[in-house]
Amino acid sequence: MTNIEQKSAFFINSLLVGMILVGTFNTLVYKYQNTTVIDGVTFIHPYMQALCMFVGEATCLVFYFVFQMKAEKDPNKEDGGFKILSIPALFDGITSSLQHVALNFIPSSIYQMLRGGLMIVTAAFSKFVLKKKLSNQQQFGILLAILGIFIVGLSNFLFRKATTDDFSWEIKLISIALIIVSLFTQAAQYIFEEKLFQQYNYHVFYVVGVEGMWGLLYFGIVMPILNFIPCNFKEGCVFRNDQGYWECTDVFFEQLGADVWLTVSVVMGIFSIALFNIFGVNVTKYVSALTRTVVDTIRTILIWGIGLIVTATTSRVWENTSKWANLIELIGFVLLVFGNLIYKEMLKVKFLQNKKQVLIEEQ
Repeated sequence: MTNIEQKSAFFINSLLVGMILVGTFNTLVYKYQNTTVIDGVTFIHPYMQALCMFVGEATCLVFYFVFQMKAEKDPNKEDGGFKILSIPALFDGITSSLQHVALNFIPSSIYQMLRGGLMIVTAAFSKFVLKKKLSNQQQFGILLAILGIFIVGLSNFLFRKATTDDFSWEIKLISIALIIVSLFTQAAQYIFEEKLFQQYNYHVFYVVGVEGMWGLLYFGIVMPILNFIPCNFKEGCVFRNDQGYWECTDVFFEQLGADVWLTVSVVMGIFSIALFNIFGVNVTKYVSALTRTVVDTIRTILIWGIGLIVTATTSRVWENTSKWANLIELIGFVLLVFGNLIYKEMLKVKFLQNKKQVLIEEQ
C-alpha cells in the first residue's frame, strides 16, 4: 500500500490548503519586511532572512524530540540518517538566498509567478530522476498553468507604472535571472526529498528540523564572509558607514530594534516558514514533489489580491495598480486555476482521459 493510499483525502487536502494559506502569509511577511524604510534606509537583508528561515526549520527538531515523534515504519525501507539531509539543506540555502534577493526588487505576485516555472523543472526531474511520466491530462494542466503564469508576468511589463522609488530595469532583470536559477536548485531539493522518502523511513519534523540545523551550519560559515565582502552595486547592497556590503548583521539588528512591527514580522516569518515547510514536505512524502509545485502556484492569486489592497490603502507599493495590467493578470490567474484543477483531475477533460492513474511508473 502506498503512502497516498494510507492517508485520507481530507488529510491530503488539508495539507494542500495549509500549504497555500501559510505560503501566502509567508511571502507577504517578507514583502512587508522588504518595503519597510527606517530612517530613510530600506530593509534589505536577504541572507539574514534566509538564516531566519533555517532558525524556523530547526525549531521542528525541538518538537520532534520533546514530543518523541516516530516515523511510520515501512519494513521495506531503512531508517534515514542525519548526514544525507545536508544535501537538500544546501539546495534550500541556495534557493532561499537567491529568492530573498530577488523579492527585494520585484512585485511579490511577479516573484511568485516566476516561481511557477518550478513546475516545468520539477516535471523534467520527475521524469528523468524518479522515472515517472505525466498523463495527457496532467501535461495539459501544466501547460495551461504555464500560459497563465506567462500572461501574469507579461502584464506587469507591458503596463508598468514607473515611480520615483522604482528600481532600474537592470536590477529587475538580474532578479528574474536569480529566480530562474533558483528553480533548478529548488526542484533538486524537492526531488531529492521525494527520493529519500521512497528509500528511507523519515518523520517530516525530523527532515525539516535537520535541514534547518544544516542550514544554520552553512550560514554560520558564510555569514561572517558576507559581512566583510564589499558590494559596489547601486542597489541591493547593505550600507555601513557609507560602504556597501553584501550583508551587515549589526545593521539588521539595529533596524529591528528601531521598529517593533518589523521585529514582529521577522518572528512571524520564522514560524510561518517552519509551518510552510512542514506542510510542503508532507505533500512531497504523501503525494509527490510535482504536486507540491503545481498547487503552490495557487497562492499567486492570494498574494496578488492582498498586494493590490495594500498598494491601494497604504504608502507601500506591492503591486501594479494599472487597470489594464490587472485585467490581463485576472485572465492569467483564471488559466492558472483551471490548469491546477485539470492537473489534479478535479476537472475532467474527456479527450485526454486515456490513463487512470495521475502518475504512472515507467517500466
